[in-house]
Amino acid sequence: MSGKWHCRLFWGNPYTSPPHNMPRIALSVLCDLPYPIPDEIVRMSAPGTKYAPGTGWTIGWECIEQRPVRRWSTEAKGRVRHQNLRRRIEKRFPLFAEMFIADELARRPQYFRGEA
Repeated sequence: MSGKWHCRLFWGNPYTSPPHNMPRIALSVLCDLPYPIPDEIVRMSAPGTKYAPGTGWTIGWECIEQRPVRRWSTEAKGRVRHQNLRRRIEKRFPLFAEMFIADELARRPQYFRGEA
């Protein structure tokens, strides 16, 4: 497994607030693996404590993974922009669609080639 993990002790009900104006996340620990539960959280959530599971608090894992952003090529952007224009115009003005599409392509040629 790649990436880092947060093991969190948090208020589990999204429709209510924690009692006594406590924060929604009581403790968060950064880990390399999603197991075992870190000792800090085990001690803090032991039975009889105010953060014991079953009192509204729960323990959960969250994966922190930064995937690279995929950018569209200029050809793909231009193709999709052209398709969206054609779909929009043909839906509104089916009889004059070709004329309106040609006008729009002539008015903004760079945009429909996929350039910024």
